[in-house]
Amino acid sequence: MKTDCMNNICLKALLCFGFIFCITTSEAKAQNFTSVKDIEAVQIEINKVASSIETIKSRFVQEKHLSFMTETIVSEGLFRFKKENMLRWEYTQPFEYLILFNGDKIIIKDKNKTNQFDANSNAVFKQINDLMLGAIKGDLGKNKDFEMSLKESAKQYLLTLNPQNEALKAYVSGVEIRFEKTDLAVSSIKMIESTGDFTDIRFENREFNTIIDESTFSPN
Repeated sequence: MKTDCMNNICLKALLCFGFIFCITTSEAKAQNFTSVKDIEAVQIEINKVASSIETIKSRFVQEKHLSFMTETIVSEGLFRFKKENMLRWEYTQPFEYLILFNGDKIIIKDKNKTNQFDANSNAVFKQINDLMLGAIKGDLGKNKDFEMSLKESAKQYLLTLNPQNEALKAYVSGVEIRFEKTDLAVSSIKMIESTGDFTDIRFENREFNTIIDESTFSPN
């Protein structure tokens, strides 16, 4: 019972602090998308690029949109990713907050308090863990927990994923991932909560395949 309670707290924390997120631009929103004719060919090319990315390093600006608030909550921080399953979201303004994914471990650090969770502790927890990692790596098309569709505009591909699991639907209503046609790397991700709330995160100064020490994904 205590474990289930802590898992629910962690899930709510991830949602509240914007780990269910959207990375987007006004240009992307304005584009018109039509269905892709050869989905398999596009998927193969996207997966090639995704498999070539070993690390990602960038800054981010996050805008959290909540239905019960008129003002947008803006935060800033640092983002790090390293294959296979390591993520670091470090919020630096207006408060300090850290979320780490390291294999099957999820660590949340707020000031001097650190909580660690097992991503395999329940089915929904694992699905959200896989969802977040897959979104960053650009290989969510392989996730059987989602129904997939692929569209394109003049500049981008748009992969839309809708959860098929009822338990997962309680947290996530849909996922949209955009890939630039110029490099086929993930340029935007939109994850919408079941409540309709969402978060916009803009990545700045992205660097690919630089050296990132594994200690980066430790809370110490």
